[in-house]
Amino acid sequence: MSQSNNMERTALIMGATGAVGKQVLKEILKSNDYQKVISIGRRNVELEQEVPQERLVQKIVDFDNIEASRDDLKNINDVYCCLGTTRADAGGAAPFKKIDQSYVLNTAKLIAEENKPAGSELSPVHLLYCSSMGASKSSPFLYPKTKGETEDKLANTGFEKVTIVRPAFLETVEPRTRPRLMESVAFSIYAPINNMLNLGGIIRVDTVAKAMHKAAMDATFKPSQASNISKSPIGTNVFLFPNADLYQKE
Repeated sequence: MSQSNNMERTALIMGATGAVGKQVLKEILKSNDYQKVISIGRRNVELEQEVPQERLVQKIVDFDNIEASRDDLKNINDVYCCLGTTRADAGGAAPFKKIDQSYVLNTAKLIAEENKPAGSELSPVHLLYCSSMGASKSSPFLYPKTKGETEDKLANTGFEKVTIVRPAFLETVEPRTRPRLMESVAFSIYAPINNMLNLGGIIRVDTVAKAMHKAAMDATFKPSQASNISKSPIGTNVFLFPNADLYQKE
């Protein structure tokens, strides 16, 4: 896809009804960086009237049969992947992994295939994935292990560039569509400690959204540590932004 004119670009967002995804959607709709913004999900996202929506196209998809939506995944420049859940919301470990990993990887695979020029091994689409602090495929715990595995597999799916952001404890700016009691309790306990000790363990979801947008649009915006820039075995350039780097948005 051509990168020469921002207004010729198309963005696709997965998970725009979630806390981070909705802020990403609002952030890029308020910019003039894309001529079209496509949101794919299991339901449409509701936005305030003041958010420009003339460039927004919402597509309801069945992630269990994402193959049927191949045509919706063509002619994309940037993919913002914010699709995710929790074990509690999903109803167990198996459905959590299905939503948080299988849906993400299956959709990413199709996007790479549908936007790969003839004769190229890699798709020029830039995929940006919202992971989590502590993500590690070697973790003994389900959530960070799943995130770490997904990171690794996305880096080997077939994109020229994959950007991974690892935010800390997310501070929401709007009520969640499904309240998370344990999250609210944990936040009420941890937030005062984090603030008092300046731990840097909490980040606002709109800050994450701004960083993801900047990473898509600004080639000079890179991780502060050279060790967080790598190349996967298939040649994908992988940029990993830990939580502290997500504040570098100006």
